[in-house]
Amino acid sequence: MDINTAKTGSLRWILGLLGKRLPLYLGAIVISALAQSGTRIANALIVKQIITAAQTGQISGVHLAVLGSFMLFVLCQMLWKFSIARYNTEGAKGVASLGKLVFSKVLRLPYAYYEEHHSGDFMSKLIFDTERVGDIYSSRLRRLATAILSSIAFLIPMLYYSAHLTFCLLALSMLAFLANSLLAGPMKRAGKALSQSVGALTEKLTNLLSGMEIVKLLPAKAELLADYRQANGRLFQVQQKSNLYTAVTEGLNNFFDLAGALAFLGLGVWFVSRGLVSLGGLAAVYTLYGSFRYQFLDIGKYFPQMMHCIANVERLREFLLQEEADLEPAYVHDKDLSAPAVSVEHVSFSYANGANGRPILTDVSLEVQKGICVAITGESGCGKSTLAKLLLGFYRPASGTIRVDGPIAYVPQEPYLYQLSIAENIAWGKGNAESGEVSREEIIQAARIANAHDFIMKLPEGYDTIVGERGNTLSGGERQRIAIARAVLMNAPILLLDEATSALDSESEKLVNEAIRRVSQNCTTIMIAHRESTIAMADRVIRL
Repeated sequence: MDINTAKTGSLRWILGLLGKRLPLYLGAIVISALAQSGTRIANALIVKQIITAAQTGQISGVHLAVLGSFMLFVLCQMLWKFSIARYNTEGAKGVASLGKLVFSKVLRLPYAYYEEHHSGDFMSKLIFDTERVGDIYSSRLRRLATAILSSIAFLIPMLYYSAHLTFCLLALSMLAFLANSLLAGPMKRAGKALSQSVGALTEKLTNLLSGMEIVKLLPAKAELLADYRQANGRLFQVQQKSNLYTAVTEGLNNFFDLAGALAFLGLGVWFVSRGLVSLGGLAAVYTLYGSFRYQFLDIGKYFPQMMHCIANVERLREFLLQEEADLEPAYVHDKDLSAPAVSVEHVSFSYANGANGRPILTDVSLEVQKGICVAITGESGCGKSTLAKLLLGFYRPASGTIRVDGPIAYVPQEPYLYQLSIAENIAWGKGNAESGEVSREEIIQAARIANAHDFIMKLPEGYDTIVGERGNTLSGGERQRIAIARAVLMNAPILLLDEATSALDSESEKLVNEAIRRVSQNCTTIMIAHRESTIAMADRVIRL
């Protein structure tokens, strides 16, 4: 389903994501609801037949009627078990499909989205909202649909046995339903506010954890902690309001539950005394009314809860409708050997939208021939890193053309390492080490070229050593060399290094520069640099 053309309601949209499996999913819900109701109706039939026979003394044929009702009970139980199993399967597939949809959206978003949005709010959408929306597939819709369908199924035989008594009881149940429905709007608003508060709290917590060194050292830690406590307090208030609505709903249901039972006793005695219903019919209505009252009140209970989840659907839907980056390559790949590896022609770019945005690059043109090493240098803020992002396709130039002859292996100033083994971090340059896509020999060879093998072998677990979050158990030079090994394994015709040695000490810089020299022998190398030792390795220097 194309979410960009989905202009229907949020519930219809989220169900539409099931695609061809939607009939199986909805069918399982309908059959389970009707089968569950059928077992209760069969019980009511058995009770009515036995009491009627006892009252009238006519017992001939009762055993056949009871046997028929019992067979109906068994059939409904079998259908219920089968449909619930199918529902659980389809619901789990729906939750899994939703997770895949959100994750694939993450991969298709433009790089600018991640720079413009806080990671805390982003994680809230991925975890909290996705989990709440998944609840629709796994429980919320079935509970609400079962309550509605079962209420209708119970109401039909109740009307048959005693229409007068049933209408009186139905009027009381309608009052309970209306009282619950009044809370649907506030529950939806509370759900949306809760989702936003969770995002704000996650944002504050991420700030604290990401900058823990600064938090511990600077006087501002008290203010940061107070900021977090304030966000936590707002979340508590929203959660408290949501809990209040839930408690009120449950209180109303308990009140009407008791009122319904008392009303049935009083009305039942009155109708029997007036001859408006037989004792067997009253027993059948009594047996059905308990289930009907429970299911009918559940409509009022689960409807606000569904509105709670719908609020998360709307928030997640807004995220999924974010503009995506182009999936097709934006650059021309020229295989002519005489053509330059990189060609930038009259490129201009500004991060801000509109005419008031300060231009970062203005009418920039340059060429990098195949097989050479080029250093791009210039004053801080002149657009060196911005040019790298344009070459990588993270952004599109406002004007001008960029031509790149093949994929680019990238080594940033602050390389990111996953909290995995060193071998797995290197292997991601080509594929997944665990899947067998990359051999240990390939990983070791890439590490040797990157000047990383020796220090890796000195670690307790060697290539199987687990690095900390973002590789924080390694030094800056060690992280850089692992990142270079990952780039080597990618085997791209172009290597782009963005200030790869700027934050290193002299010894680490020397080791990294040796690795760069080895790698650059087999590819076109573009180094964004300001250190003289790094610039000296280049065949050509371009100053922005």
